[in-house]
Order: sequence, then C-alpha cells, then structure tokens
Amino acid sequence: MADPKPLTRNQIARIVGSDPEAIKAFERLFTVAGQLTPADIATLTQLIELVQFDAGVAANRAEAYQPNSFTVDYLDFRKVPPHAEAERRLCWNTDDATLNIGMEYGVSQQVGLETYARVENNTGVTIPNGTVVGFAGVGAGGALSVAPYLADGSQPSLYILGVMTHDLPDTGTQGYCTSWGYVRGLDTSTFSVGDLLYPSPTVAGALTNVKPTAPDNVIPIAACLVSDASDGVVFVRPTIEQMQYYGVFSKTTDQTPAAINTAYTLTFDSTDISNGVTIGTPASRIVVPASGLYQLEARVQISSGSSSKKDVYVWFRKNGTDIPNTTRIITSDVSNGYVTVALTEIISLEASDYIEMAFAADDVNVTVDSVASTAFAPAAPAIILSVTQVQQ
Repeated sequence: MADPKPLTRNQIARIVGSDPEAIKAFERLFTVAGQLTPADIATLTQLIELVQFDAGVAANRAEAYQPNSFTVDYLDFRKVPPHAEAERRLCWNTDDATLNIGMEYGVSQQVGLETYARVENNTGVTIPNGTVVGFAGVGAGGALSVAPYLADGSQPSLYILGVMTHDLPDTGTQGYCTSWGYVRGLDTSTFSVGDLLYPSPTVAGALTNVKPTAPDNVIPIAACLVSDASDGVVFVRPTIEQMQYYGVFSKTTDQTPAAINTAYTLTFDSTDISNGVTIGTPASRIVVPASGLYQLEARVQISSGSSSKKDVYVWFRKNGTDIPNTTRIITSDVSNGYVTVALTEIISLEASDYIEMAFAADDVNVTVDSVASTAFAPAAPAIILSVTQVQQ
C-alpha cells in the first residue's frame, strides 16, 4: 500500500515548519505509514480501541473524574466483552439485548425491561432479596419505607409495592424494589415454571403459588420463569385491585317489641365473615371502614304467637336516620309459625358511617325469632345481614 507520491521536504516544511528534526521525523512516519497493509491498519485500530477501553476502566477504578461534556449524534456500545459491570457504569447486555445500568448493591438494571422503586428499610432486620414488600410509611431520607407484606387481609391491597431485588440491610439506607421486571437469584424450587405467584397470607414477605381466598388479599404479583434452589427467576408484575370491604352478621337471640307501633333497633351478636366491616357500639351498628357504594341484604325471621293478623315493619337506618323507601312489611297470622322478610338496598356510605336495622309491629305478640339447630338442620338465626362494597 505504498504511496506513489510521497511528500517532499518542502511540502512537509509547510506543514510542520522549518525545524530539520521535525521534518526528518515526519519523513520516517510517512515512510512507515506508506508500507502498512489493510490488515495492519485493522489490527492497529483494534489495539487502539482496547487501549482506550483499558484506560476507561482504570479511570473508573481510580474514582478520578474530570468535568466533561460532549455533543454527539449517537453512542455505540461494544456487544461482546471485554467489559465489566460496575456501579455508575453503562454497558451492553447481549443476553437481554439492552443496556445495563450499574447500581448499588451489585444491582444491574436492564433499561426498558425493569422498573425500580427507591425504598428504605426500618424494620430492624435485613429484608432479603426476593421478599414481597409493602408500603410502611416514609423513611427519614424521604424514600418509601417498606416492610415484608402479609396478605392476610390486615393491610389494604393498595399498600403492596413489589419484590426486593437485593438484600437491604436495616441501616436506614436506601435500595431498590422491583415493581416491574425480573428478580433473579432466588429459591424457586417449590414452584413450577409458569406458576402464577401471590403474596403469602401466612408468611410475611413470602411468595406462594396457591391462590389465597377471602378474607386474605388476592394479588397476582409474579410468575416463575426459572425453578431452581438458588438461581431461580421470577418476573414481577403486580395486578392490584382496590380492596372491597364486606361483612356478614347474624342475630342468634330473640327480640320482641315492648309496645305496638314503636320503632326498635335490632342488635347483632355474631360476625360470620368480615373484611373491614364490623359490629360497632352499640351492637345495633354495622360500621364500614371506607367510602363507597354498598349493597345491603337482610333476611329477618319472624314468629307469631297467635292466629290473629299482625303487620311487621322492617327498614334500614344510616347514621341513626331512617333511609327513605327502605321499609318492607309482612303480615303474619300463623300461630306458632314463621315468616321471613327480605330487604335489599344499595346506598352510598362514607368512612365510619354505620347502618342499623329497625322494626315495629301493630301487635306485641310477634318475635324476631332465632331457632336452634336440630338433629337434621343447622340453626336459623333471627337475622342474617350482608354488607358488601360494590364500588369504591
């Protein structure tokens, strides 16, 4: 690849000046350059790139940086090693076909494939990698404070955040929780590939492939991608619905009006199942924990002590005030027999509002009657009331 027209000394002098030693040096340089083959040039280019890479690694390790700014059209990243991941370093991830961002705790975030929340641990113990965590307040550093999440219905589903992507010590320092993306290096040996995973209702922070049932929180949070005792992988994608509150309550004692055409509130003494909705004080009150639209369904069992005609009235109250158009009337003329009145209403309630049921009769010879179990049938409560949130 020799140059057919090498530069003369006069031409070189116009470039470098009249210094004789400089002119001789450039003559030698041009002579050597003119003898290079294309293969020589390719080898030299690769060596220059490697030297630049090694220099960059050395500068990073030395933690020595000079203020720099560049304006570029684009950046190309080497697809294959040599390159080493480190905190604050950006490099290409061939396996996932994206860039890796080196972060604290040895975490590498795959750009576009993972989303992290910056979190703080103040629980008193280390939160291990792969722990399901939920919101537990705001830490001293202003980050989200998290704790292992227990899906037993004691915490709102909206409090869940994601899965820890590294061990986070209890030092008040901050780390990373994966809210969408891969978490690796886990023991997933009890799961099968493709299993949907849920926060455990029995072990705080654990995952389970057994779908919980009410009143536990049911939150599909991840899927198992690799089943392994130490190198397991899950993909985190919480599917969170706002928790809907409910309760079923019964009255297992009798109640009789003391006077005709007089309203009496009905009391409850048993909680059959509940998530947030509770029996208040006094026991006639059913209290809701959050605002929303609630469906009320009640069955009231009434007995009569004679065959004379008797009208019994039953209705709902909200915060001590009768709810208009909720009264149901039933007529009984069956001596020592039973009739049932059914009520269904949908009403809007605020947090801590309460519902009551009231009744009255035009004859005192009636009873809101609870019947004990028999050898062939379970007990028949005097009242069964269901309160179900149907909309937030």
